[in-house]
Amino acid sequence: MKLQQTNKGQYYLTVPKKIVEAKKWSKGQVLKVMFNERGNLELEEAKEK
Repeated sequence: MKLQQTNKGQYYLTVPKKIVEAKKWSKGQVLKVMFNERGNLELEEAKEK
């Protein structure tokens, strides 16, 4: 993945299609972004309330 930036200065990552398909995610999936104990970024499906 490649970190990219919009014209307004926001950053974003594009999740590869193969990862989305393997996780069975779809458009609109809410994800939780966190850091693990080693400081690496992790994505997790957000639990619905």
